[in-house]
Amino acid sequence: MNNLYLIYGNNYSLIKKEIQKITGGIIDVAKYDLSVDKIDLLLDDASCISLFEGKKALIGENALFLTTDGTDVAHDLDYLEKYVNSNDNDNIVILTVLSEKLDERKKIVKLLRQKATILQKETINEKDLASYVVKEFKNYNLSINLKTANYFVDYVGKDIDIIQNEIDKMVIFKDNDNLITIDDINSISSKAFKDNIFDFTDSILKKNYKKMFECYNDLMRVNEEPIRLISTLASQFIFIYQVKLLNNEYKSQKEISDILGVHPYRVKLALESDYMDNEVVDIIKKLHELDYGIKSGKLDKNYALEDFLLKI
Repeated sequence: MNNLYLIYGNNYSLIKKEIQKITGGIIDVAKYDLSVDKIDLLLDDASCISLFEGKKALIGENALFLTTDGTDVAHDLDYLEKYVNSNDNDNIVILTVLSEKLDERKKIVKLLRQKATILQKETINEKDLASYVVKEFKNYNLSINLKTANYFVDYVGKDIDIIQNEIDKMVIFKDNDNLITIDDINSISSKAFKDNIFDFTDSILKKNYKKMFECYNDLMRVNEEPIRLISTLASQFIFIYQVKLLNNEYKSQKEISDILGVHPYRVKLALESDYMDNEVVDIIKKLHELDYGIKSGKLDKNYALEDFLLKI
């Protein structure tokens, strides 16, 4: 198995899912933000044995030095080249970057193309979501026809994070046979909460705090799961970040819409949000920490989300 990976693309959720596939079952996992941390720190860590039994995984996020954007961090690329060329790396190193393209002119990119496993994760167009659902269920040896997959997407919504969560839920509960039916979807899956969640996210984007807490309280009254709200918010802010990056590259709204495979109105709303680029990145990180804290049992799900909203 190749222990060196480079994952890039404009869909953070799919990048994250690929990381989970690679690191599944590994106890010793460390993350580095390469927009702040030097690659040297990650490679030093990768050269040491794990304190636990087996391999450890080192994840280097935001590897902007592999793109045309570049970075202000003084990475030791000679050190990285030596590591890439080495054949005795026992630990797993995963470099990721949220970008649709790498800078193919760079020597290190060319080397990674030769030596690493390269995975490109692009945004899934809404018209392709049903096919994606069919493929994902097949990975778990479950069968769903295209018509039922379309029903599944309409039922749970078109947010890729929610779709993946609902697929995972179906895998857990579906134990009597391997065929996914409409009855299964109706009894196991959570119906899309389009109206309230649209108002909720829209109020956050517009920093309308009164409306935000009205919507939040409405969602709590109907017992919406905080984890689901966090996932949706994270997906929305990642989308805003993608739109802002493309806008900074002087792409038109139509070009952004085509690249991300979404309706132009979503792009328009994202560009009208009252958040600066650095605020969006900070919120995405906080939502990730919130999600991890709740799932690991370190944070109370209701209090933690409410506290986040108070500070947003």
